[in-house]
Amino acid sequence: MRAFAMCLTAAALAAAPLRAQSPDTGQGQKPHLTGELRRDIGRIAQSADLPHVPPADSFAIGGRTIAAGTTVSGTVAVADGPLEIGGRVDGDVVALHGDVVVRAGGVVTGDAVAIGGHVTLDGGSVYGEMRSLSDLGPAGGPTPAAAAPLTTWGAMKLVLGWFLVLAIIAIGVLMFAEHNLNGVVAVLERHLARAFWVGLLAELGLVPILLLLVVALAITVIGVLLIPFAIVAYVIAVAGLLALGFLAVARFTGSGFLHPDPTAKPRSVTLRSLFTGLAAYLGVWFVVAALTWVPAAQPVLRAIALAVTWVAVTAGLGATVLSRAGTQHERAPTAGRGGGGGGASEALAWQTPTPVAGVAAARRPVSPTREAP
Repeated sequence: MRAFAMCLTAAALAAAPLRAQSPDTGQGQKPHLTGELRRDIGRIAQSADLPHVPPADSFAIGGRTIAAGTTVSGTVAVADGPLEIGGRVDGDVVALHGDVVVRAGGVVTGDAVAIGGHVTLDGGSVYGEMRSLSDLGPAGGPTPAAAAPLTTWGAMKLVLGWFLVLAIIAIGVLMFAEHNLNGVVAVLERHLARAFWVGLLAELGLVPILLLLVVALAITVIGVLLIPFAIVAYVIAVAGLLALGFLAVARFTGSGFLHPDPTAKPRSVTLRSLFTGLAAYLGVWFVVAALTWVPAAQPVLRAIALAVTWVAVTAGLGATVLSRAGTQHERAPTAGRGGGGGGASEALAWQTPTPVAGVAAARRPVSPTREAP
């Protein structure tokens, strides 16, 4: 018995090193790939945005570290843990519910994607695309992380960009359509309230008019083919009317801030009034952008800016409709209308141009007078 016990002890001692050297496949030492993780990996594998996701069994559960001086070929994927890269990966790296950190000296020749985490360069390099996705989408694909809100300087630059765009449009209108702009401004000067209500009705009718246009074209085969072009033309026409009306309102508003200068040229007065009005309306939005760092005040400021802009655009659209895009100018009342004071206008009506080619100017007929006896 004693000899038998000694043999068993020797066999146990001999098997112990072998067990220590053999890989541990038990689930007590290695994190388990749960069914939920398998489903998540399957969902990102079906996404068109991530074409190189390996099978679920290839994911290292709990994280992985690529040591410095080592090279791994192919896609490296981890789940429920970080992926730290100090060596070289000839392929893509994917981390599910974890971060991807590329240390100094680390290189990734493909894309680096972190789903539910972030991709961080800590001195390393990624030759491909770096993407940090917030979470898995409900339809089976990852959804991009929410865009960061604009900073104060970014919002201010956006407003300045809009001012530059409108200024360029304004210069183009002054060069090629100043007559139309004057016609819209004339309606605003005489019928401001009426222009606002007409503009409100026009805004309410934009969509019904478009639908009627589409239905009318859909009656014929040729009309069906013209529907896309008609929609584009309709949108461009509405945008042009809105732009012309807003520029007219800007000029009308800007003229109220400037002192009349009889010696100034009309074109100079128009240009200054137009840019002053644009600065006034976009100045409201500039204040909103400058106070981006005050989140509590943003809803009120944005509501005020939207209201001011909407009133200006609506009044401008109404004036554009009333003036038929500035082509119909209202004529000033003439003296002598209604029977009184018609002598001057009647006399002017009989004036003719200088005789041309020997044609004598017409003379106004004079009634014969009787000589006194």
